[in-house]
Amino acid sequence: MLAGCSENTPSSQPTSDTQTQSTTKTTTVDKTTEVRETTSKQALQTKYNSREQFKSPGTAFDNFEDLSQWKQVRGSISADTEQCVTGSQSLQLVGKSGQHAAAVRTLSSPVDLSNSDLSLSFRSKNPDEIALLVYLYDSNDNWAVLELRAITYRTPDIGWFRTCPGVFATSDADPDLTNIEQIKIEITNASDGDVISWVDDMRYHPKPDTGYVILSWDDGNRSYYEQAAPVHDRYDLPAVLTMPIYPKKAADSFFMSIEELQERQDAGDEVVAHGSTNEPFAEISTSQLDALLKRNKKWLLDNGFEGADFVVYPGNNFDKAALEVISKYHYMGGMNQSGNVNTTGVYGFDPLVLPRTIGHDLDICKQAVNLAADHRQCTILNFHHFDSKNTMNTREYEKLLAHIDRTNGIEAIDFTDLWDMRRTEPK
Repeated sequence: MLAGCSENTPSSQPTSDTQTQSTTKTTTVDKTTEVRETTSKQALQTKYNSREQFKSPGTAFDNFEDLSQWKQVRGSISADTEQCVTGSQSLQLVGKSGQHAAAVRTLSSPVDLSNSDLSLSFRSKNPDEIALLVYLYDSNDNWAVLELRAITYRTPDIGWFRTCPGVFATSDADPDLTNIEQIKIEITNASDGDVISWVDDMRYHPKPDTGYVILSWDDGNRSYYEQAAPVHDRYDLPAVLTMPIYPKKAADSFFMSIEELQERQDAGDEVVAHGSTNEPFAEISTSQLDALLKRNKKWLLDNGFEGADFVVYPGNNFDKAALEVISKYHYMGGMNQSGNVNTTGVYGFDPLVLPRTIGHDLDICKQAVNLAADHRQCTILNFHHFDSKNTMNTREYEKLLAHIDRTNGIEAIDFTDLWDMRRTEPK
């Protein structure tokens, strides 16, 4: 588990999850580097807990052992020796009576973050009431703000997770990211009460050479097959599709059949695990969740779906106990979902707590794509079916794909591509 203190920081270069070799494919995941991925016959259970294996990626930046470097800006800050990920303490931020909480560190000398993303370990007592903001200030007080817009980690069984938030906005004058002098961590408070959050183990990571977008469709609805897939084929853009909410639903006319899902896999889409909001991962027992995940992954494997190692949580519903069970069957998944831009760096996120953006608004999705391109980060855009309020209409969706196609510095990828990058961070 990520919770708890540890004196030793694991290596930032963990071993690969490569299993017995059967075939080799070349996946282009940026414009200049080809990653050789050895693929193999997938197993029902994972070889390791990916959250443990990859919990401290990149290079250490601040372990919050010396809080004299951090100054209170809003709310209150303190060292907490009971809640930490590495070392002996974390930074606790408290916002009382509806107030935000913030702390700022002035660096001893400016740092160049133009080619780096930042990640940190994070925990909140009030995840549904807060957002996490990390401001980067240059010598002229111009700034870029990295944001995790929403957290769907369910209370009361909350724990630590790593987040690598992408750029959400910048000051009117572009910041000089080669000359960052201050870093501010802010916890926004959307309630009238108190909020408490902790941060620890801030790390930095190289940026990739380009930005990425993942077009993720939940529930295996026929709407994708009939209305969206032809547009994907026209622009040669892959999608990530979940299986139907229950395996038996593949025989229902509202959902894609096994044959149709296999057809889409052959066309370049990826099919991954899912579930039903009738069985929220954080609300059913761990034994029920174990049986559900085992059943669904076996169905994927039995039908030859190559995305079986990945999962999308129904209703974005998860907690600490659920993540332990999920790690037995899947290497990567999520999500922390927001209705606004909610992006991530590709090398520093928690493998089972990815962020994504609801695909309900064309302008927001285009902004997410533009920010991913400009700052070389990844945006996961989520859709269900075209009659749903959480999904833009077919005309707007075609405009979105056209926008992706003509935007420089963006590449559409699938979960396998993202996972390859996450577990093979360059030195």
